[in-house]
Amino acid sequence: MSKWSSKRIAILAAIIALNVALSYVVHIPIPATSGFVNLVEAGIFIAALSMGPGAGLLVGAFSGALLDLFAGYPQWLLFSFVIHGLEGYIAGLAIKRSGLVQAIALILASIVMIIGYVLAGSFLYNWAAGWASIFGNFGQCFFGAIVALAILPVLKKRLASR
Repeated sequence: MSKWSSKRIAILAAIIALNVALSYVVHIPIPATSGFVNLVEAGIFIAALSMGPGAGLLVGAFSGALLDLFAGYPQWLLFSFVIHGLEGYIAGLAIKRSGLVQAIALILASIVMIIGYVLAGSFLYNWAAGWASIFGNFGQCFFGAIVALAILPVLKKRLASR
């Protein structure tokens, strides 16, 4: 399969759609930041660590932006597009690396996401709102990383057996 074959693009589109749908269903509103906590990181990290930085970028950018649009938070759309896209790209740099390197990449990607949302919340509202987002975004990244690291070995084994 070439790097950007129609099959790969279709798989990425399906991952984005599934990620948006699951994250939309499972989300917790955060009144202090006019945002919400969800499971979008799990899909971003899975795509990034299994398909590379380009896939992580696309899944992150479009999942984050579409989720904000559909959930009624359009003011966050452009910020989410950039922040989650960069997060997915960074996580994807660890493709085909050891578990430790992947964990470090997920930590770095999560730090970028958390800082990005502190700055975005500060820009959209005020510094208090930006700082208030840290705990929720940390939890979102933590659970997303746990889910991704738990699912990836099973997913890779399943795909290798085909």
